[in-house]
Amino acid sequence: MAAQLLIFPFWAVFLLLLHQVKPDLDKGGELLDGFTDGFAAPKRNNMSLSGFAAIDNSGLLCLTNQTSQAVGHAFYKNPIQFKNLSSGKVMSFSTSFAFAIIDEHGKQGGDGLAFTISPTSDLSWGVAGPYLGLFNATNNRNISNHVFAVEFDTVMDSQFGDIDDNHVGIDFNGVVSNKSIGVVQFMGSNTNKAVLNLQSGKVIQAWIQYDASTNLLEIKVSTQSAQPRSVLLNYTVDLSTILLDSMYVGFSASTGSSTASSHYILGWSFVVNNGESKNLYLDKLPNLPSVPKQNHTGIIVGVSVSSALVVILVIGLAFYYFQKIQKADVVEAWELDIGPHRYSYKELEKATNGFGDKEILGFGGFGRVYKGTLPNSGTQIAVKRVSHDSKQGLQEFVSEVASIGRLRHRNLVQLLGWCRRQADLLLVYEFMPNGSLDKYL
Repeated sequence: MAAQLLIFPFWAVFLLLLHQVKPDLDKGGELLDGFTDGFAAPKRNNMSLSGFAAIDNSGLLCLTNQTSQAVGHAFYKNPIQFKNLSSGKVMSFSTSFAFAIIDEHGKQGGDGLAFTISPTSDLSWGVAGPYLGLFNATNNRNISNHVFAVEFDTVMDSQFGDIDDNHVGIDFNGVVSNKSIGVVQFMGSNTNKAVLNLQSGKVIQAWIQYDASTNLLEIKVSTQSAQPRSVLLNYTVDLSTILLDSMYVGFSASTGSSTASSHYILGWSFVVNNGESKNLYLDKLPNLPSVPKQNHTGIIVGVSVSSALVVILVIGLAFYYFQKIQKADVVEAWELDIGPHRYSYKELEKATNGFGDKEILGFGGFGRVYKGTLPNSGTQIAVKRVSHDSKQGLQEFVSEVASIGRLRHRNLVQLLGWCRRQADLLLVYEFMPNGSLDKYL
């Protein structure tokens, strides 16, 4: 009976946010819990930590520091019920978490981290390096492990069939992935994408969703707060043969003998059998530690600068950064939820040759339309630049993005994305080489 009290009922939901929140139970039945309690010391009691894993005063979870051959584990302290008691089938679940991998300057990073569902939170047998702290040479690929993991691997280990040194893999009972793919970020469509380097030091949000009705497992990644529509990796599998009735949920990470990275978890949301996990607002999460400056011995600074030159330099830099801030693309909270990809102003300016007159496709009361080519992908686009004199204001602009961005029809030009910089409002469409219908009418 005591053991049963530790298991969440099948409708339960828990949400782990590594920024400052106080435990509470809301009206919807969601259990909210965090790693910090107000401005007090980190409240570590809701997590089981081992190895190099630690939580700092801001609520930042560090799984490994830049120590070689290190392992770190962090699991939610209570087991979670994953199977329906009547059917014996694994229930649907969803998780989202924000992570970052930072390498030691001048050294190769590694090995990676993994979101993990395990029968136990004690993985003391897990070794460092390519085993990611989950397995060892003896139990790797043993079906009695009952371990499910999604790995974010930054080292190519050919002995385990790794495809490259920057991939996401779906693992069952071992580090030989059943399916894996190189990590890319989609830019508003399945065809417009760019490589996303796991070791870039950027904060990356991942979504892992399992639909029990279809046995479909989907994984998405993005450097933004909003969940992308495009799926990075999917796999059909009945997890009922792998997971037990109750399991522990958390993370594992490791470094290698010649590779060292700091693996951080900034925020985490998990839901079982009750809809989708929460999108994490990345700007609300704890800050990553600043990278220490390198001590370049042998460089002697022998330049004497007069006070007048210092003042002139400071004024010049201040003016430069003031101008730069004025022209910066400002992102407000509401812009994260309106749908299509948001392009930077500089990207569209370069694509249209500075909005040159030779690139104009047409114009009207709303403004001008320019032809352009995205520099990274070579995709041809049409950019509608709303005139400052147009009656279309910000509210109408947002409505157009939100509504047209969801339309998909072979006879309608597709909205790829948008851009806003101060009073400049721009819409990015697919380029139609044959013109529009009104040309023929």
